[in-house]
Amino acid sequence: MDPAERTCFEQLMVTRKRQLSRQVGDRLHQNGLEHHDQASLPRRSDDTDDEASASSLRDADVVSLARAARDLALIDAACERLAKGSYGVCVDCDDPIAPQRLLASPEAARCASCQERFERERRRGG
Repeated sequence: MDPAERTCFEQLMVTRKRQLSRQVGDRLHQNGLEHHDQASLPRRSDDTDDEASASSLRDADVVSLARAARDLALIDAACERLAKGSYGVCVDCDDPIAPQRLLASPEAARCASCQERFERERRRGG
């Protein structure tokens, strides 16, 4: 990977990390709380009189935060691969990952075919 490509992917990951961090912060601070030690998920029972609806809203908040945390971890792992010089190489087959795939998902650790295989195996419980 040449230095210009490296810089491009590095900037993509920095931008994505900022977006995810902002999303998490916004979600945790939407109660008007300004300090980190006061951050929390919103009390959804204040949003509705229906406990089932409040529970569903809380579950959606938790899923959203879990997804953001997973995505942040994937980006951190990609940044480590970039620093080690293994970024853009599939972790399973050692083939190059297509640049188009990295532009769409800069955190990608697998080429498209290995990712498909990985997802199939995961769905099967393997």
